[in-house]
Amino acid sequence: MDLLTASVTARESAGEPYTLVELAGEADVTNSDSLRDVLDGEVAKQPHMMIIDLSALRFMDSSALHVILRANRVLDRQGGVLALARPREAVAKMLRLTAADQLIPVYSSVQEATAD
Repeated sequence: MDLLTASVTARESAGEPYTLVELAGEADVTNSDSLRDVLDGEVAKQPHMMIIDLSALRFMDSSALHVILRANRVLDRQGGVLALARPREAVAKMLRLTAADQLIPVYSSVQEATAD
């Protein structure tokens, strides 16, 4: 079984701070509670922008997607923005099939996400 790892860093682009959450491995029902803990902790800090880098995430199931959508709703209520960056094809396909890419903007790079 491949574990999910998450790293969080505070970054800045064009003088604007943002939180970068990098996910690696596989996000599924076995570790969605850990993912929720990480995202809830960062959302509680009320960042203006949070970007989740999905480039090292090989797989994501519906439970992990639900956690991300929940974080998006809470951040939106706080006046913040959540963006997803660099999903691999399997993850991008799930985002398209569930129309999650219509709810959360998806970018081809972290730099592109910070440019908007």
